[in-house]
Amino acid sequence: MAFMDEVVNQNIPIWEECAKTPFIKELQTGTLPPEKFRQYIIQDSIYLKNYARVYGKAIYHSLNLKDIQMYYSMLNFVTDEESTVRLSYLAQFGITDDDIEYIEPLPENRKYIDFLLSTAEKGDACEILMAVLPCMLSYSYVFRKIAKAQGVGKSRYFDFIRDYAEEEYLENCRSWHDFANQKCDGLPEREKEKLSDIFTRGSLLELEFWKMAYGGSDI
Repeated sequence: MAFMDEVVNQNIPIWEECAKTPFIKELQTGTLPPEKFRQYIIQDSIYLKNYARVYGKAIYHSLNLKDIQMYYSMLNFVTDEESTVRLSYLAQFGITDDDIEYIEPLPENRKYIDFLLSTAEKGDACEILMAVLPCMLSYSYVFRKIAKAQGVGKSRYFDFIRDYAEEEYLENCRSWHDFANQKCDGLPEREKEKLSDIFTRGSLLELEFWKMAYGGSDI
């Protein structure tokens, strides 16, 4: 089995736990209180700003144009395509990206951001890739799962759910998955184990992010 297939399979149980969190369940049914979704959108905006910074470091570490182009396309998705619905919700809550600059991340978010920035500072391109991919790939898994639920189309948050459940997003994730496999599959086993651990840490921090609206927990 290819490296990334093994890594993803190992982390699916964590992503299943993400799908079972109260936040995701209430997002699916449309019963999530607007104030909790507002908090999520704000914290996600803080997270994404720092998440985008990490791609700059990955581009810096890249030694060939193909890799630079791939990281740039991922960065472009985060800063442009992914922002459309997010900015729409921020506007509904009367908040702009400029306002976000003055809001502090909650502890769960701070922990996740610190993990990303630390990996970007100390790690190589493969380590950075393993730190950022759990966010992308787990969103596809979780939102495609809940998008299949009966009645989900009536959720007040369906446009948000649909954004990550669409085939186009899945195709992007497949492209990023294949890129990571190409970069990491031929590495020595010890390095693969380290990369796998980074990916799992990222998945666990994703789980904590989804728990954040209901108090979170220590990991």
